[in-house]
Amino acid sequence: MKSLIFASFLFLLAEFSFAEELTNYTITSDAQINTLEGDLEAKGNVVIKSNSGNFEAYSNRLSFEKDDKSLKLIGNVYVKNLESEGISIEETSGDELTIFTETGIFEFKSQNKNRVKTKIKF
Repeated sequence: MKSLIFASFLFLLAEFSFAEELTNYTITSDAQINTLEGDLEAKGNVVIKSNSGNFEAYSNRLSFEKDDKSLKLIGNVYVKNLESEGISIEETSGDELTIFTETGIFEFKSQNKNRVKTKIKF
């Protein structure tokens, strides 16, 4: 059973792709739940880092939905070095970030009159 869950998790990591290139990511958190359908939820002190670059993201919670092909970071989100569609984001922060892993498109939201703050390069 453990090997099946581990294999599913490795498959899930291989599925993460921002834009067209496949990149592996390491997710560290207080707790993680993986389903046989390939979904993943991580809770508490979530850190996601790319294994091949300098992308880093931090949040309270992360969820990956394989069918929607979306990675959602929720709560105190901070991201460094996000590349998408020719735009380089040095750092950004807000309340909720959704990354559509198939296209690399992202959407940042803020709540409670907080603001999204982004340092960007074109």
